[in-house]
Amino acid sequence: MKNNFLAVASIAALVTALPMVSSAMAQDMFTTEDFHQDRELWGDPDYYRNNTVTELRFMQVNERYGEAGSGEETRELKTPYSYTSASEHYLALLGAADGGTEHTIETMPDWDGRWETDSGWLGGGGILPSTLVPVMTSEYQEYFVQAQKAAAEGRDWWASAFCLPGDYFSVFYRGPNEFILRPHQVVILSEDNVTHRIRWIHTDDSGHIREEFRFPRWHGESIGFWSGDTLVVHTNQIRGWKGPTLEYSDQMETVERYERDGDVIRGEVTIYDPVAFTGPLHANVSFNLRSEAIPENRPLFNSCTDTNGPSVKVYLDENGILNERTPDDPLYWDPTDARPWGTFFNESDGRYQNYLQRTGR
Repeated sequence: MKNNFLAVASIAALVTALPMVSSAMAQDMFTTEDFHQDRELWGDPDYYRNNTVTELRFMQVNERYGEAGSGEETRELKTPYSYTSASEHYLALLGAADGGTEHTIETMPDWDGRWETDSGWLGGGGILPSTLVPVMTSEYQEYFVQAQKAAAEGRDWWASAFCLPGDYFSVFYRGPNEFILRPHQVVILSEDNVTHRIRWIHTDDSGHIREEFRFPRWHGESIGFWSGDTLVVHTNQIRGWKGPTLEYSDQMETVERYERDGDVIRGEVTIYDPVAFTGPLHANVSFNLRSEAIPENRPLFNSCTDTNGPSVKVYLDENGILNERTPDDPLYWDPTDARPWGTFFNESDGRYQNYLQRTGR
């Protein structure tokens, strides 16, 4: 496992020079010798110098390593609902809607057009790490702080760097989106410069697939119903993964509600994951209608390999034949690794410290 991602970990050697930090400064993420020992500080905004998750992620790109962030914020992440599970939440909403509204093509709400996403805190914008730490379990707190420190030092891990699917929440912070509404199914399409996403929400009252056929899928399986013009969605069987803000387990389930209000589709997401979080979380999201149909903004087919190249696991060997790397190869990709970013961070942490020692930083 330790040899995984060596090609990516080597990027650490390209990190630009870091400014010297005075030993008189209070211990924080930028001065600590071992963040694992700072657990009591992880919930303090000063530990991250009041930087948001996004500011830490782009700290090296913006050449502002160690600088103070944009300041404090207050945000309530815990759900306003008393439900203890996604199933209980979804079934309660279904019961309140008397089993849901049976729409026809003629009565379906009009969600035509292209919609820009506003993911709120799910995409990391404007939220401080110290706000997120208290809602995470002990194990996931450590994962999170390790990822924040690595990101600030220019050692971030992106699924798209390996042409892997984005996290479940990418449907909220990647876009724009298009909605195809039919009486028994809702399809959500989105695209950007690295990938396409298609999400199917089955509203035909067929429920989730049978228990014996369930397993963690990249973005899970979504079912839903209409309550008048409000779409309610339950998603389970989500594969544990990591995004720019949250890492979650394969026990995560969500309940979502959406309704159009003029040129905005307003939504809410309630997140249930007893492994990663201390209780259900809540986020508001929205989709804003594009006012102009600009031909240059039409969706096109994009591939991650257009910018990142093909998979590093397949290569042209010395015999001129396409071959695959084996486990003893430093560039081998282990498809059974449930937390490839964790493998990368653990390897990268050691290499980065060696780099700092060699260069006297």
